[in-house]
Amino acid sequence: MPLVLKKEENNVLIYIWRIQESLEELVQLYPNIEFPKFRSEKRNLEFICARILLYLHSKNLKISYSENGAPLLNNHQHISISHSGNLVCITISDNLIGVDIEEISEKSMKTQSKFVNQNQTNLTENKTSLIWCIKESVYKFHKKGNINFKKDILLEDFEAKNKGMLIVHFKKKYLKAYYFKIENKYLVYVCR
Repeated sequence: MPLVLKKEENNVLIYIWRIQESLEELVQLYPNIEFPKFRSEKRNLEFICARILLYLHSKNLKISYSENGAPLLNNHQHISISHSGNLVCITISDNLIGVDIEEISEKSMKTQSKFVNQNQTNLTENKTSLIWCIKESVYKFHKKGNINFKKDILLEDFEAKNKGMLIVHFKKKYLKAYYFKIENKYLVYVCR
Protein backbone atom coordinates (compact mmCIF):
# COMPACT_ATOMS: atom_id res chain seq x y z
CA MET A 1 0.00 0.00 0.00
CA PRO A 2 1.69 3.24 -1.09
CA LEU A 3 0.64 5.44 1.80
CA VAL A 4 3.71 7.68 1.83
CA LEU A 5 2.89 9.85 4.81
CA LYS A 6 0.35 10.06 7.60
CA LYS A 7 1.07 12.64 10.26
CA GLU A 8 -0.53 15.25 12.45
CA GLU A 9 1.02 18.64 13.08
CA ASN A 10 -0.45 22.02 14.00
CA ASN A 11 -3.90 20.40 14.41
CA VAL A 12 -3.81 19.27 10.77
CA LEU A 13 -3.88 15.66 9.57
CA ILE A 14 -1.78 15.12 6.44
CA TYR A 15 -2.10 12.05 4.23
CA ILE A 16 -0.05 11.43 1.07
CA TRP A 17 -0.49 8.54 -1.39
CA ARG A 18 1.92 7.59 -4.16
CA ILE A 19 0.01 6.33 -7.19
CA GLN A 20 1.58 3.03 -8.26
CA GLU A 21 -1.46 0.88 -8.98
CA SER A 22 -3.81 0.80 -11.92
CA LEU A 23 -7.36 2.03 -11.51
CA GLU A 24 -8.60 -1.57 -11.67
CA GLU A 25 -6.25 -2.63 -8.87
CA LEU A 26 -7.41 0.23 -6.64
CA VAL A 27 -11.07 -0.55 -7.26
CA GLN A 28 -10.46 -4.21 -6.33
CA LEU A 29 -8.56 -3.24 -3.17
CA TYR A 30 -11.20 -0.70 -2.11
CA PRO A 31 -14.55 -1.81 -3.59
CA ASN A 32 -16.54 0.52 -1.30
CA ILE A 33 -14.84 3.65 -2.68
CA GLU A 34 -16.80 5.82 -5.08
CA PHE A 35 -15.59 5.06 -8.61
CA PRO A 36 -14.70 8.09 -10.74
CA LYS A 37 -15.83 8.52 -14.32
CA PHE A 38 -13.51 11.09 -15.86
CA ARG A 39 -12.10 10.74 -19.37
CA SER A 40 -8.52 11.01 -18.15
CA GLU A 41 -7.12 7.93 -16.41
CA LYS A 42 -4.72 10.17 -14.44
CA ARG A 43 -7.66 12.25 -13.16
CA ASN A 44 -9.55 9.06 -12.23
CA LEU A 45 -6.52 7.82 -10.27
CA GLU A 46 -6.16 11.15 -8.42
CA PHE A 47 -9.87 11.14 -7.59
CA ILE A 48 -9.94 7.60 -6.23
CA CYS A 49 -6.67 8.00 -4.29
CA ALA A 50 -8.03 11.07 -2.50
CA ARG A 51 -11.10 9.01 -1.51
CA ILE A 52 -8.89 6.13 -0.38
CA LEU A 53 -6.94 8.52 1.86
CA LEU A 54 -10.20 9.79 3.33
CA TYR A 55 -11.39 6.19 3.77
CA LEU A 56 -8.18 5.36 5.66
CA HIS A 57 -8.95 8.30 7.95
CA SER A 58 -12.63 7.43 8.46
CA LYS A 59 -14.90 5.02 6.64
CA ASN A 60 -17.93 7.24 7.37
CA LEU A 61 -16.81 10.46 5.69
CA LYS A 62 -17.86 11.52 2.21
CA ILE A 63 -16.77 14.41 0.00
CA SER A 64 -19.14 16.78 -1.75
CA TYR A 65 -18.35 20.09 -3.43
CA SER A 66 -19.40 23.70 -2.87
CA GLU A 67 -20.69 25.84 -5.74
CA ASN A 68 -17.12 27.17 -6.09
CA GLY A 69 -15.71 23.65 -6.42
CA ALA A 70 -14.19 23.44 -2.92
CA PRO A 71 -14.33 19.98 -1.32
CA LEU A 72 -16.58 19.62 1.73
CA LEU A 73 -16.90 16.85 4.31
CA ASN A 74 -20.17 15.55 5.74
CA ASN A 75 -19.10 16.43 9.29
CA HIS A 76 -17.74 19.52 11.06
CA GLN A 77 -14.20 19.11 9.71
CA HIS A 78 -12.55 20.80 6.73
CA ILE A 79 -10.66 19.09 3.91
CA SER A 80 -8.32 20.22 1.18
CA ILE A 81 -6.99 18.07 -1.68
CA SER A 82 -4.00 18.42 -3.99
CA HIS A 83 -1.99 16.28 -6.39
CA SER A 84 1.22 16.60 -8.34
CA GLY A 85 2.84 13.96 -10.50
CA ASN A 86 2.18 10.64 -8.81
CA LEU A 87 1.44 12.07 -5.33
CA VAL A 88 -2.03 12.78 -3.97
CA CYS A 89 -2.48 14.65 -0.69
CA ILE A 90 -5.40 15.42 1.59
CA THR A 91 -5.38 17.53 4.73
CA ILE A 92 -8.12 17.43 7.36
CA SER A 93 -8.61 19.91 10.17
CA ASP A 94 -11.26 21.28 12.51
CA ASN A 95 -10.30 24.71 11.12
CA LEU A 96 -10.26 26.07 7.59
CA ILE A 97 -7.39 24.54 5.63
CA GLY A 98 -5.83 24.85 2.20
CA VAL A 99 -3.16 22.52 0.78
CA ASP A 100 -1.08 22.44 -2.37
CA ILE A 101 1.67 20.15 -3.55
CA GLU A 102 3.79 21.27 -6.50
CA GLU A 103 6.83 19.96 -8.29
CA ILE A 104 9.86 22.23 -8.08
CA SER A 105 10.38 23.23 -11.71
CA GLU A 106 11.44 25.99 -14.06
CA LYS A 107 7.78 26.56 -14.98
CA SER A 108 7.40 28.76 -11.89
CA MET A 109 10.38 30.86 -13.01
CA LYS A 110 8.78 31.42 -16.41
CA THR A 111 5.39 32.48 -14.99
CA GLN A 112 6.61 34.37 -11.90
CA SER A 113 5.45 37.77 -13.19
CA LYS A 114 1.86 36.64 -12.52
CA PHE A 115 2.30 35.87 -8.82
CA VAL A 116 5.69 37.00 -7.38
CA ASN A 117 5.78 40.39 -5.66
CA GLN A 118 8.62 42.84 -6.27
CA ASN A 119 9.96 42.52 -2.72
CA GLN A 120 11.08 38.92 -3.38
CA THR A 121 14.80 38.66 -4.13
CA ASN A 122 17.23 35.87 -5.04
CA LEU A 123 14.62 34.02 -7.06
CA THR A 124 15.34 30.37 -7.81
CA GLU A 125 13.21 27.45 -9.00
CA ASN A 126 12.89 26.40 -5.35
CA LYS A 127 11.73 29.81 -4.18
CA THR A 128 9.30 30.58 -7.02
CA SER A 129 7.83 27.06 -6.80
CA LEU A 130 7.33 27.54 -3.06
CA ILE A 131 5.76 31.00 -3.53
CA TRP A 132 3.33 29.55 -6.09
CA CYS A 133 2.52 26.64 -3.77
CA ILE A 134 1.84 29.02 -0.85
CA LYS A 135 -0.44 31.20 -2.94
CA GLU A 136 -2.36 28.18 -4.28
CA SER A 137 -2.83 26.99 -0.68
CA VAL A 138 -4.24 30.38 0.31
CA TYR A 139 -6.61 30.24 -2.67
CA LYS A 140 -7.85 26.83 -1.51
CA PHE A 141 -8.09 28.07 2.09
CA HIS A 142 -10.28 30.98 0.95
CA LYS A 143 -12.62 28.65 -1.02
CA LYS A 144 -14.39 31.57 -2.71
CA GLY A 145 -12.28 32.49 -5.73
CA ASN A 146 -11.84 36.17 -6.66
CA ILE A 147 -8.21 36.39 -5.57
CA ASN A 148 -5.45 38.34 -7.24
CA PHE A 149 -2.35 36.27 -6.44
CA LYS A 150 -0.06 39.29 -6.68
CA LYS A 151 -2.11 41.92 -4.82
CA ASP A 152 -4.13 39.91 -2.30
CA ILE A 153 -1.52 37.40 -1.09
CA LEU A 154 1.66 39.00 0.25
CA LEU A 155 4.80 37.43 1.71
CA GLU A 156 7.83 39.01 3.31
CA ASP A 157 11.06 38.13 1.53
CA PHE A 158 12.38 34.77 2.71
CA GLU A 159 14.89 32.04 1.99
CA ALA A 160 13.39 28.76 0.73
CA LYS A 161 14.37 25.87 2.98
CA ASN A 162 13.42 22.20 3.20
CA LYS A 163 10.90 22.90 5.95
CA GLY A 164 9.47 25.97 7.60
CA MET A 165 6.62 28.34 8.37
CA LEU A 166 5.88 31.73 6.84
CA ILE A 167 3.35 34.39 7.74
CA VAL A 168 1.10 35.27 4.82
CA HIS A 169 -0.77 38.57 4.58
CA PHE A 170 -4.13 37.86 2.96
CA LYS A 171 -6.89 40.48 2.71
CA LYS A 172 -6.20 42.02 6.14
CA LYS A 173 -5.69 38.59 7.73
CA TYR A 174 -2.55 36.83 8.82
CA LEU A 175 -2.28 33.16 7.96
CA LYS A 176 0.43 30.62 8.68
CA ALA A 177 1.86 28.67 5.75
CA TYR A 178 3.67 25.52 6.86
CA TYR A 179 5.78 23.81 4.25
CA PHE A 180 8.12 20.89 3.69
CA LYS A 181 9.83 19.16 0.80
CA ILE A 182 8.82 15.70 -0.23
CA GLU A 183 10.74 14.17 -3.11
CA ASN A 184 11.16 16.98 -5.68
CA LYS A 185 8.04 18.80 -4.50
CA TYR A 186 6.90 21.30 -1.93
CA LEU A 187 3.84 20.62 0.15
CA VAL A 188 2.27 23.70 1.75
CA TYR A 189 -0.76 23.89 3.99
CA VAL A 190 -2.28 27.14 5.18
CA CYS A 191 -4.31 27.63 8.34
CA ARG A 192 -4.93 30.33 10.91
